[in-house]
Amino acid sequence: MALDDLRVTIEKLQDKIRTHRPYLSGKETATRQVLIDPLLLALGWDVSDPAQIELEYPVGDGRRADYALVSNDQPVAVIEAKRLGTALEEEETRQVLTYANSRGIAYMVVTNGDDWRMYDVFARQPIEERILMQFSITQTPAHESALQALRIWRSNLASSGNPMPAKEPVLQSGEKEQPPESDEKEEQTPPQPATGSDTESGWIPLIELSGRNKNSPRPKWIKFPDGSTEQFRPSAIGVLRETAKWLANSGKLTPENARLQHPKHQNLCVSSNAKDGIRKPEEICADVYIEKDWEAQDSIDGAKALLKHCGEDPSKVHVRLNR
Repeated sequence: MALDDLRVTIEKLQDKIRTHRPYLSGKETATRQVLIDPLLLALGWDVSDPAQIELEYPVGDGRRADYALVSNDQPVAVIEAKRLGTALEEEETRQVLTYANSRGIAYMVVTNGDDWRMYDVFARQPIEERILMQFSITQTPAHESALQALRIWRSNLASSGNPMPAKEPVLQSGEKEQPPESDEKEEQTPPQPATGSDTESGWIPLIELSGRNKNSPRPKWIKFPDGSTEQFRPSAIGVLRETAKWLANSGKLTPENARLQHPKHQNLCVSSNAKDGIRKPEEICADVYIEKDWEAQDSIDGAKALLKHCGEDPSKVHVRLNR
């Protein structure tokens, strides 16, 4: 995608809003046709192709999302469209997030043709902290809107478990953007997993993480077979939590197969019922819970057992320790 082409599209949308605001403000269908569809097309989504976009996608309780962005026959995001000028209400957004979660859809976008917001559906955070993308066609400079909009660029969203934003130098060079530095100066980009168990390289296979005492360094990064990498607060439970999330997001862990008992303990590793023997349940996705009060080694063993339960090889999952 040429960034300049996307910027030009956004500038044209600015002109349309200024010229036709009174007309568009009263009509959702017109807002979609004049403002939303052209931006989606510029981002690689052909609204006329059902293989790319399913219109009026059912999300539960008789409710339908206006668009579902589809990749490999699976929805990767839903879009809720409003009339131009309509406020993006938090309560309604929360409801759509809940519906998307229940369908296993990782991302949700809400827009009135001018204001655009994208949310991480599965994030266990307050709604305002789930926002991945936010811009206004009329208020945000066109080039900044273009950079934000790349979150839903088809090649980005459809091919990655974690759609990235971009900066000018990234788009010019074709390299991926590195995440921003945190206030705590934590390392943000992990090295590639090493072969074997050379902990000096930073990565070890999960299968080899066992028998560590309480003074051992705790995992801080985990990398899965599909290349996705997650960072979390240094802990063993983080390994189990992120493993369960990855399996759920990839469709391998569902409420139907979520009943798994830990080989050494009565507490369940995962369950589809929050009351099913779990003392302190944590919901990973809709109707999938884990015990969040496990001992360190139990969490590691639980992650290995869960991977095997879902047909994944624990030796192909790597962790990096907090040193």
